Amino acid sequence: MKLLFAISLACALAAAAGAQAQSGPSFDCAKASNAIERTICKTPELAKVDREMASLYAALLGRLNGAAKENLEKNQLSWIVSRNRSCGASEPDAASYCLKKRYEERIADLKASGSGPYPFVEAQTIEKKGTLGKVSYSIDILYPRFVGTTADFRAINRSYAETAAKAAGEATPTTDAGLDRKQEWSGMGSYTLYRPGPDAVTVASNFWSYTGGAHGYGAVTCRLVDLRTGKALTPEHLFADEHWLRELVNLTAADLKKQFVENPGFDDALKPASLTKLLRENGHYCWQAGKLELYFNAYEVGPYAAGPYTVEIPYARLRQHLRADAPLAF
Repeated sequence: MKLLFAISLACALAAAAGAQAQSGPSFDCAKASNAIERTICKTPELAKVDREMASLYAALLGRLNGAAKENLEKNQLSWIVSRNRSCGASEPDAASYCLKKRYEERIADLKASGSGPYPFVEAQTIEKKGTLGKVSYSIDILYPRFVGTTADFRAINRSYAETAAKAAGEATPTTDAGLDRKQEWSGMGSYTLYRPGPDAVTVASNFWSYTGGAHGYGAVTCRLVDLRTGKALTPEHLFADEHWLRELVNLTAADLKKQFVENPGFDDALKPASLTKLLRENGHYCWQAGKLELYFNAYEVGPYAAGPYTVEIPYARLRQHLRADAPLAF
């Protein structure tokens, strides 16, 4: 069975690598072998992103050789297994949403991996299912591990592993969690890679959990990793003068004020002192190609119903404040 499964995955990868422009996905729907592939085949939007993903994968694979090529092939196999396992356990509507999200993340990862030296980032997983009392729970968390040899990544990898383990623990019921009432808890985590420059990768970690109550809670946290040193970089490492924070506060307040017209937030969040405090937290900074995206989770600048807010600032607006040796393409 394992051999047949491996052959099936190898065939899927070969089909993806040779994907051509078409109306269906990158693989032959007449040979769809599981519920996930059949869902992709009957959903035009999913078929389209599957073709895009396959094209990006094939293009990147063709440019690599040696250890980098082997690592990409291994990662693609792992991604297919994870996609099928995670999204295959969902109801049809939920499966489509799960697949859309997985493809968005994979496409972003392949673009990031192909826009500079191959970064050697592998997905690690924490998966648990069980029941305690009347509470059933499901944990499915992906987190990154840097395996490149350009730097010592042990500290950053340990940090990601510890954060994932903590998130999994918080979404797992314990004996004092009100086990006499039927509930379904869940904890889901994933990440997306962005490439703000050839020597750095931004990891946007996304976690969502439901552990009882009126609703679940999700959060995105970003971290910029310098591939030359293996270290996480803070805004202080990237800005050259003491005026950058005041400039960001002004730009952010102006942008959020416009957003609040259609999607009301907390007026107090626009005050300089409030925004200054928020922007001292490194996790809000999602450095990407050509721009800085500031990400504010639910409750931080607006009510839960308003959802998260993002503020995008082109590097051109910040050029005078950025260090010349910052690992950003600006």
